[in-house]
Amino acid sequence: MKRSGNTFRTCLAAGLSFSLAFSGVILPAAPTEAAASSVVRIVESGPGVKKKVNLGLNKAVVVDLPTDAHDILVADPALADAVTRTSRRIYLFGKTVGQTNIFVFGPNGEEIVSLDVAVERDVAGLEANLRRFIPEADINVEIVSDNVVLTGTVRTPLDSTKAVDLARAFLQGGEATTRNITAQGTNGDADIFAEERQTSQIVNLLTVEGEDQVTLKVTVAEVSRQVLKQLGFNGRVSDGESGLSFRNPANLGNAIGVGVNSIIQNNVGGTLVQSYINAMEQAGVMRTLAEPSLTAISGQEAKFYVGGEFRLAGPQEITTEEDPATGQAVPVVEREVEDAEYGIRLNFKPVVLGAGRISLAIETEVSEPTYEGSVVTGNSFRDIPGQTFLGIRRREASTSVELPSGGSIVIAGLVQDNIRQAMSGLPGASKIPILGTLFRSKDFQRNETELVIIATPYLVRPVARSALARPDDNFNPANDLESFFLGRVNRIYGRPEAAPPVGRYHGNVGFIYK
Repeated sequence: MKRSGNTFRTCLAAGLSFSLAFSGVILPAAPTEAAASSVVRIVESGPGVKKKVNLGLNKAVVVDLPTDAHDILVADPALADAVTRTSRRIYLFGKTVGQTNIFVFGPNGEEIVSLDVAVERDVAGLEANLRRFIPEADINVEIVSDNVVLTGTVRTPLDSTKAVDLARAFLQGGEATTRNITAQGTNGDADIFAEERQTSQIVNLLTVEGEDQVTLKVTVAEVSRQVLKQLGFNGRVSDGESGLSFRNPANLGNAIGVGVNSIIQNNVGGTLVQSYINAMEQAGVMRTLAEPSLTAISGQEAKFYVGGEFRLAGPQEITTEEDPATGQAVPVVEREVEDAEYGIRLNFKPVVLGAGRISLAIETEVSEPTYEGSVVTGNSFRDIPGQTFLGIRRREASTSVELPSGGSIVIAGLVQDNIRQAMSGLPGASKIPILGTLFRSKDFQRNETELVIIATPYLVRPVARSALARPDDNFNPANDLESFFLGRVNRIYGRPEAAPPVGRYHGNVGFIYK
């Protein structure tokens, strides 16, 4: 098609000069040549001659023809536009992402060339940003059906994530914005534009040069000390027909049971005076140490659990039923139990950030059944024992930290010192000096706890199986003679078929077996 008019040509020349100054990379049959020039030169002409041209969105390219063109046909003018200034030069404009073709005919209607035009986004800017922000990676960018495809290799998973983020910013930026006219002015200019964001996708086909594997070692250490003292007096005064008795409550829990330690009694005239004494002093120390270790690939979650389920006592109901054989009432016990998990649990997700930096999301827990705060219940039937209500002691920590390989950090710590003291007694009588001691009860309890949780990650690599040691490598069961006469359950360190170690060792050697 031909256009005329001095005004139109003047505007067209100015527009072409601006477009050509910022034109993108156009790919003809040879991609290398297109990357270096925005001018496509057609050498051959005639029926059946085709040329492929990759055109950047909102950019232009110049096509030089070998012969004079008389007529130009664009299959889809909404995708691309072709403008001629001379009979042998065509200016192509990419308007919308897609594919179309353009036919060029000579003066007598003969076909000169057929152009297959693919309008795609210009990824030169994205490739430059990838080389700038991730210089150690080898990333290739391709456009497939208006979707960004990333191929090549990167060093770490973090570099792969950075590449995807840059590609997403490229899609959601100016290159991915198209403008449609929604209101037209009186002078032919568009007054209002509506922006429609593209829904292009990012296909990440990047390969990480060797997956980083992280081993996490968590140490849970706790030392606890408990001191408990109880001293209580309960009494009873009776003349055989009537009497008075009192019992002081257990202020901090009846740790010494429902019975008594001793009874003191005496007759004063015809009156019996009895005093029940509850007295106890208890001290205990507890040490807990757990060191779970777990290995996972960078970016993958791993879970570790060693433990089981403990049955906690629930409500107990005792009823009586008649025995069909004897006709006597017999007790029937109905008990309920609850299952509670206990043990060592470790869940973590490592992400290698590069240069030995590791980001960790850690969840760890150590728990076990405990008699601390336990309660023993009784009942009116002597042949049926009561129940002991235990508890589950837990230490949990959940956090996110960043460490170098081999570095340690305390992710949780606790220092606790609880002191409780209570006193109760019979009103009035407990206030009598010296003698009032027989009518009072005193409880004292102190708990001291120190807890620390340490996390240490390591970057690891697989090794040969022979380079690994197992806890049972140096274990040998004792024979009958050693078991009966020497009281051994396992042999001394070392295997019979193994050669004796060279040199002398001091301290503990091996695992838990010695």
